[in-house]
Amino acid sequence: MRRPMEEVLKKVVLLGDSAVGKTSLMNRFIQNAFSDSYISTVGAKVSKKVVNISLANTDYSVSFMLWDIIGSEGYKSTQSRHIAGLNGAILVADLSRPETLKKLEEYWIPLLRDTTAGIMPPVLYVGNKLDLIEKPEADRLLKELADLDARMRSGPEIHRYKVLQPYVLTSAKNGQGVEEGFRSLAVMMVMDHPSYDPMTRQMEEMVAESIYETDERKTGKAVLDMIIADFPYVVQSSESSRVILQECFAKSGMSKDSPTPNGIHEIIDCLLRNARDKGASEETIASHREKWLEKLKQFG
Repeated sequence: MRRPMEEVLKKVVLLGDSAVGKTSLMNRFIQNAFSDSYISTVGAKVSKKVVNISLANTDYSVSFMLWDIIGSEGYKSTQSRHIAGLNGAILVADLSRPETLKKLEEYWIPLLRDTTAGIMPPVLYVGNKLDLIEKPEADRLLKELADLDARMRSGPEIHRYKVLQPYVLTSAKNGQGVEEGFRSLAVMMVMDHPSYDPMTRQMEEMVAESIYETDERKTGKAVLDMIIADFPYVVQSSESSRVILQECFAKSGMSKDSPTPNGIHEIIDCLLRNARDKGASEETIASHREKWLEKLKQFG
């Protein structure tokens, strides 16, 4: 007799510096495909993949809602808003750039802890681009990931997932380790499923909002951070906002890592033109234009 299948939906965020291969990992996992072309993510891209696993005599259909989040420092408001409500996280470093492993500990893990108020979700540590390094270096970096995991997780967390190694070396290019890593995270999230408190999501959203509201930086990135965090609310759609943001950044020719006053002004005009085409009210457009330009004055 066939066992019943329990369906669970899990929000998973991919965190790590730009160009570590987060989007490529997602594409390999979801479509079993790889592209050498690099497109910098602006905001967040959301994709879905279902994984079937068995645990403790129960079959589970785990739906991953994967959030690929902007990978540059200086965008905490945007990043924390996208992190809020997560059930699991994938922390990605580029094995050919050891500094990106260091940044997991210095920037991404503290951001995750701040947003979740220290209630850490199941985490998978990924060292990507295994195809670019030799085996001795791969062995050394795998140990660094294991040491990082041991420093970051509490004793009870380590005990709870002791049957698993929550770190993996992958190559999005040839697929090595990708499926295994995602499946390990699926098992950890299912193990965590009975203890998940829906109130945690509300708490995380409040923390994310407080990070946004208390941002007093007077930098170009602070202006863009506000714009990227706000824009989904202007067009009332996360997916539409991502596409429009990507298009407007491409048209401006400005890097999100080196913003200029003129470039930001051009992006504001582009975004609000598209928002009008999407049916945003004139009141919404005017209020956000005023808000963003006021923030821009502090920088420009």
